[in-house]
Amino acid sequence: MALTDEHIRDDEQEREHLEATVRLLRAELDLLNNSIDKSARTIKDQKEHMWAYWRDMDSAEKAGFRTEINMSVLQGEHAVLRRQRIERLLESPYFGRVDFRRVEDATTRAYYIGVHNLSAPDTQDVVVHDWRAPVSSLYYDFESGDASFAAPKGIVHGEITGKRQYKIQGGRLEYMFESALNIGDDVLQRELGRSADDKMKNIVATIQREQNAVIRNETANVLILQGVAGSGKTSIALHRVAFLLYRFKDTLSSDNVMILSPNRVFGDYIANVLPELGEEQVKEIHFDKIAERFLAKVTAYETFSEQVVKLLDHADEASAERMRYKATPEFVARLDAWITSRTDEEFEAADIELKGTRLTAEWVADMFHESPGLPVFTRLDRVANSAVHLLKHKVVDKGGKWAAADTANIRKQVGSMFPYKDAYAVYKAFYDDADRKGLFKPLGRKRIEYADVFPLIYTMIRTARQDTYGHIRHLLIDEMQDYMPVQYAVVRELFSCKMTILGDANQSVNPFSSSSLPTIRSMFPEADCLELCKSYRSTTEITEFAQKISRNDKLVPIERHGPPPQVIACADQAAQILKLINEHESSDHRSLGIICKTVDQAEKLYGALSEDGVELTFIDYDSTAFAGGIIITSAHIAKGLEFDEVIVPGVDDTNYATEMDKCMLYIACTRAMHHLHLTHEGSASRFLEFTR
Repeated sequence: MALTDEHIRDDEQEREHLEATVRLLRAELDLLNNSIDKSARTIKDQKEHMWAYWRDMDSAEKAGFRTEINMSVLQGEHAVLRRQRIERLLESPYFGRVDFRRVEDATTRAYYIGVHNLSAPDTQDVVVHDWRAPVSSLYYDFESGDASFAAPKGIVHGEITGKRQYKIQGGRLEYMFESALNIGDDVLQRELGRSADDKMKNIVATIQREQNAVIRNETANVLILQGVAGSGKTSIALHRVAFLLYRFKDTLSSDNVMILSPNRVFGDYIANVLPELGEEQVKEIHFDKIAERFLAKVTAYETFSEQVVKLLDHADEASAERMRYKATPEFVARLDAWITSRTDEEFEAADIELKGTRLTAEWVADMFHESPGLPVFTRLDRVANSAVHLLKHKVVDKGGKWAAADTANIRKQVGSMFPYKDAYAVYKAFYDDADRKGLFKPLGRKRIEYADVFPLIYTMIRTARQDTYGHIRHLLIDEMQDYMPVQYAVVRELFSCKMTILGDANQSVNPFSSSSLPTIRSMFPEADCLELCKSYRSTTEITEFAQKISRNDKLVPIERHGPPPQVIACADQAAQILKLINEHESSDHRSLGIICKTVDQAEKLYGALSEDGVELTFIDYDSTAFAGGIIITSAHIAKGLEFDEVIVPGVDDTNYATEMDKCMLYIACTRAMHHLHLTHEGSASRFLEFTR
């Protein structure tokens, strides 16, 4: 179609506007480089002067010089961060524009939207608006016509007369679209059709309206986000963190935010998103680290990954029953009530005697009951400390001597007033009840099942005062379906802050102890709950294939087509996988995930493929980094990751036979963006009967 003169003029104006913006950015970059060089010289001169005259300075002069140097360093660091933002904007200054006329104005103004804010140095007019700025919500939330946004001074009403989307790379305009609707399909389809990057990237240019509602929710104390596979829930949660850091910059910093991540590889995979958005990376923790902190000196224990491996190998009914029993909110309530009742019923105050001095049982009881809000062992310590203080004075006043053994003697007397010496003993006693016999089964001497790890930690928290993460003001919890209610009870005790909790109930890795959305809601009754039902990752063909393995009626696939998944029966599976790898390497796709059911299977296949000269990266539970290229791993570790192309080996009826196997197969298939291949030597799994 021939371009009209108006279109040509419009295109020229847009290119001129981009060139002017790039010139502004380059001028700003030159100023920052000069500022950074000047700061470096100033710091060097200050340090040289200070060391030259150090001996002649008094303490006030020394303190003053240190302050000056620290100020120079802070100014330099601020300039470096600003330079990083300008360099990002030079690559792509903006991705969208919305033309908006306020009700009180006669003229329409064009607002350009980018990753960061940019102002003209002479007028301080905003040239590019940060995607998190109030006015930017017009771009994400409205079509043409009446629109409004929440400004600091109140709601601004007006009319959107036009919207435009751009693809700019290296400071050059690749294409642009008129977009009367919300983030038009043209740009979205182009972005979704691209090859996967080595790590998760920001998605500010394609945020959808329902995703924006999650990101900009600033009122919820707890926000629970249920998102189907490929809905972008993790990316959206990270953009939400970036928005909150922007919105509450005076009271919230990256030091106050923490991500509770499923594993270290996933933490590395998402590590670039916040820095791309101009925010510092936030701290990361995982439940294994919490377990190690509490149980390192208490008992050995099975890890979550070891539990998953054991269940995939063989799940006996007795261990499944123990898991199911401990995986409900009712279990947490029963354990909590039992701990409280032991404190009330089994503490027996007695006289404390030492070296002819005595404190009465009445005194002990009064001291113990003086602080009912404290955990039992903390109360016992308080009694013992007070007793030591009083008796020591009495003994010394009588001319006697006090030794460390005397303190130990008193602590022993106080300890004997409660029948359990520590939280581990309390937890074991919980299962002495006839209704709970057989539901606690250690894995040998002083090693417990994973199902007991967090019930024991909860018992430790409820029976003795523990250090908490009081400095954290926002916690992001990913893969919410894989955590038991008792783990959420532990989180609530350790983190008294706002939370964003996200996951997909369809992607649990342990059917015996996974948490459904209603279960999680019962642990956080005050929470706002939102759902993301549209899936963006996979082609329509891959999504429909995965739906036939594990149906989710709420999932709405984005309309993007590609080749249908292949289920390949073969006599030599290794040779077939080599053939698929060769085809991948000659294609335009950059990433390939070979996703086995277990880590052991992945390791064996990795060895065989490596011997055949294939360059690939094996990722197991001990891995800490995500690499590009060809990855081989298990379905459990691959959760949250995505690849251009996926090969799922060994989809025969013996390898994928149980309900847990079906969960793993679904997870493996939904990692694929563009191509999916499944291979098997024996009969295909019953979960693939629809392909016959």
